[in-house]
Amino acid sequence: MQSFKVPENLIFKLLYRYNHLTNKWSSDNLALMISSGYHITYMPYFMNIGYEGISNLDLVKKIKVTKQGVSKIVRELEKLKLVYTTKSESDARSIMIFLTKDGEVLFEEIKTMSNELTERYVKHLGEKKYNNFIETFVKIIQLHEELETKQIKIPLNSV
Repeated sequence: MQSFKVPENLIFKLLYRYNHLTNKWSSDNLALMISSGYHITYMPYFMNIGYEGISNLDLVKKIKVTKQGVSKIVRELEKLKLVYTTKSESDARSIMIFLTKDGEVLFEEIKTMSNELTERYVKHLGEKKYNNFIETFVKIIQLHEELETKQIKIPLNSV
């Protein structure tokens, strides 16, 4: 197996740079869509609510954060009038989270923004390379999720 000793190709560095650059790009574009107050860190919470809504417990499982963390961000999104909550009819310990009309509009704008960025990636890389990248990236994420679920630690010298 090829050794990646060049610091520029270190996967952790590349992921950090990609995350930083896409967060900046998203924040800059979101600033054009919504008044101040919406922070890029709200994105995984907000986009997982979707049109059908979601329970706070399902959101905790989906984005792998604490119930307190979900509650805090949901309160912030409520202050921005992007979501509203109701008590769950099926589970007294749970609340349901739904998008408001303004939340639905923003949800659509973010989806459009994401699709436009994807189109730029495809244009830059070509459809085949882009699809291969996504397929590979999903497999890497699945591997890490499996390792996390099984609490497997990989010793540095075992690869």
